[in-house]
Amino acid sequence: MKQPPYHMRQNKAVDRLMFIEVIKRLDKIGSLSEYTYYGLGGPYLEEFRLLYEFFPDIEMVSIEKNAEIVKRADFHMPCGKLRLEYADSRDFLIHYDPKDKKSIFWLDYTNLSMHTFEDFQTLLPKVTANSIIKLTLRAEPRDYKNEDDRISFRRKFEAFMPDSIVYPPVEFEKLAALLQEMLQIASQQILPAINELVFQPMASFYYTDGDGMFTLTGIVCERNQWDNIRNHFGDLPFSNFNWNKPKSIDLPYLSTKERLYLERHLPFNGDPGEGLLNILGYSIDEDRSKSIAKFRQYADFHRYFPYFIKAIP
Repeated sequence: MKQPPYHMRQNKAVDRLMFIEVIKRLDKIGSLSEYTYYGLGGPYLEEFRLLYEFFPDIEMVSIEKNAEIVKRADFHMPCGKLRLEYADSRDFLIHYDPKDKKSIFWLDYTNLSMHTFEDFQTLLPKVTANSIIKLTLRAEPRDYKNEDDRISFRRKFEAFMPDSIVYPPVEFEKLAALLQEMLQIASQQILPAINELVFQPMASFYYTDGDGMFTLTGIVCERNQWDNIRNHFGDLPFSNFNWNKPKSIDLPYLSTKERLYLERHLPFNGDPGEGLLNILGYSIDEDRSKSIAKFRQYADFHRYFPYFIKAIP
C-alpha cells in the first residue's frame, strides 16, 4: 500500500512529537545552543519546521543527495537557521566532524539494509558526549512471509542477530523488538563495556502509516553520568531506559467532532478502552476488541494527535 505523504501520517506525526519531548529535556543537561540538529528532511522539511517552532535558536542541517529534492526542499525552507547539505548521507557521516559540538541526529530510513546499521556504527564513536541519535527503520512483516526472504534476512544481518538461527518474526511487535535488539548489539560492538561512552535508549516505538516502521531514540553519554542524566529525563512520556519492548503507536481515525467529544472525558479514571467506547456508544474498528485497543491508544497519545485541516491558502 502506498504511504500517504510524509507530512500527512498521523502516527509519524506522534513519533515526531515524541522526539520533540526528548529534545526539550536536553536543556536540563546543557544549552540547546550547543547542539546542531542533522536530519534527512526530504522535500517538505516537516521535522525542521516543527523544530523551528519549538527551538528557534538551534542550528539545523538537512542532508539530501537528490538534486531535484534539494530544489524542492529549498522552496520549503522554514527559516534561516537551516542549511541544506547536498550529499549522500553515508558520505556525510563518514566525513562528519562534530568539532566538539553536541549533535542531534535523526537517521530516518524508508528501508532496512546493512547500510542502516553501518551508518549507526559509523556515527556512534564520532559524536560528543550527551549527543542524541534517533533511527527509524522499516519493520514490515510482509517482507518476510517468503521462506527465502527470511533466510536472506538471517544471512544478511548475521553480525547483529542475537541468535544466528533466529528468523525474522512475522508479527509486527516481535519484528520491532528484534530490530531494537539488533541495534543494541550494534551499539555494544562499537562502544563496548570498556569504553567510557555508552549508547543508552530513551524511547522506542513501532507504528504503521502504510508500511511498518520501528524507531529508537538514545543518548551517547559517559557511563558514570547515565544515572544523573536519566534523572533529568525521568518525566519523559513513554520512556524506555532499559531496552524494554518498544511501544506501539496506532492511532484511530476519528473525526474532529469525535475527538472533541472524547477529550472532555480525559484523562479517564479506569480502562480508557472500555470507557471511551461506552461514552461514544459505537465501535470505530472491525470489532469491539480492536476498538477498545484503538481507544486506549487515543487516550495515551491524544495530546500529540495531529489535526489535518482544509484551509484557504
